[in-house]
Amino acid sequence: MINGIIKLFYSEIVKTKMKGMPSSEYKLRDECKEIRNITLKIDSIFLKFIKLIIAMIILMLAFNVNTIFGIGTFLLEIAYITYKIKLENKVRESIENIKNNIELPKMDSVSEKSKSGLNVLVTLLLIGLITKFNIIIVASFITVFVFTIKDIYSNIK
Repeated sequence: MINGIIKLFYSEIVKTKMKGMPSSEYKLRDECKEIRNITLKIDSIFLKFIKLIIAMIILMLAFNVNTIFGIGTFLLEIAYITYKIKLENKVRESIENIKNNIELPKMDSVSEKSKSGLNVLVTLLLIGLITKFNIIIVASFITVFVFTIKDIYSNIK
């Protein structure tokens, strides 16, 4: 039982310490992003090269069957390429429009102080349940509860 209480307090301390850590990017993450971007570019180039080879094989087979069939296949491939380029541009424009039209909520009703107050309330409630609600714990619970509700109410106003 005491180990559980110590574990609970320890986890709360670790959470508060982790909130205080800087949330900026780390060098390792940047290096991994660069490597990932390079591999994505290589995969993209490789995939385009394979598509080009398949298109050339289909075009050669079409010309071997019939000249008119080969010309039709060639025109069809050009139409497909232009369609893909226009579709890609349209998708990029749609994504940009969606990014620009997203509105983020301006009001955060629960601040960090309120969150830590709620954590303390839950901790006091658990300790109160374990100790069968000692008078001191009930008084601290009521005090923390009043200040937390006051903080949340002031943020909403």
